Amino acid sequence: QRLGGHIQEGKGLSIGYFAQQELDVLRLEEGPLAHMVRLARDIGPAAREQELRDFLGRFRFTGEMVGQAVGSLSGGEKARLVLAMLVWQRPNLLLMDEPTNHLDLTTREALSMALNEYEGTVMLVSHDRALLREVCDEFWLVTGGEVRPFDGDLDDYQKWLLEQSKEMAKRAREEDRAMQGRPVAAPAPVTAAPVVAAPAPSLASRDDRKAQTAARMKLAEQTKPLKKQQQQAEQALEAAQKDHARVLAALGDTGLSPTARAEQGRKLKELDDRIAELELRWMELGEQIEALGTA
Repeated sequence: QRLGGHIQEGKGLSIGYFAQQELDVLRLEEGPLAHMVRLARDIGPAAREQELRDFLGRFRFTGEMVGQAVGSLSGGEKARLVLAMLVWQRPNLLLMDEPTNHLDLTTREALSMALNEYEGTVMLVSHDRALLREVCDEFWLVTGGEVRPFDGDLDDYQKWLLEQSKEMAKRAREEDRAMQGRPVAAPAPVTAAPVVAAPAPSLASRDDRKAQTAARMKLAEQTKPLKKQQQQAEQALEAAQKDHARVLAALGDTGLSPTARAEQGRKLKELDDRIAELELRWMELGEQIEALGTA
């Protein structure tokens, strides 16, 4: 596995980075406006206080809220403030690690719109399928110690996962057959040669076959519940994907009331989390099955 490499930065590169732990940079006793004033003064770009207030308003910090101590804000509001501070610095490369983990639906939608309007380059790592569908033009596949472009969308990625599952199951079957010993050779054609009695199987060969049979039965016993769980996870994943497509189609209805749209958005987020959880479970079970087969 490669853990090193070389990077060459382009001229004028300015990187903005948002990670889950970035909330730790906030000063809990200060308000959003104080954070923005210090940022504009120390890092830039410089601005008047009213400009900073107007900018915070775009991130739903209005009125007395701009002076409210950050320590009393919710997790979503803190994440929103970190995003505001990041966007203010106008980076031309934006790196984002799970940016929607603490955001409510309204803020997630605002972030999606902001990223689509963003003129720089965005590199996004997320389990939020709705966000990925809305903002990403290109996907990269991280597997086998490599990172390479993925030719397809999220639906193609799901198909790729299922193909990997089938390939792993095929390898497991081949290993099962290999554990049964070498295939019996076809009988030689009858000739006029004198008949020679074959020697009786040795005690060692009989013991080997018994050991192989016992090992095969033990492996089948160990992997059976795991394979059943993996099949159940795959079935649940397919059902969740169908529900996701149905909710996504419902969100496209322009006649939805704000309340109904918010409810559908909540369901979509729950399904995104459910799908990510099932995919992870499916892969973990596959790894356990493979590990037992190679032990």
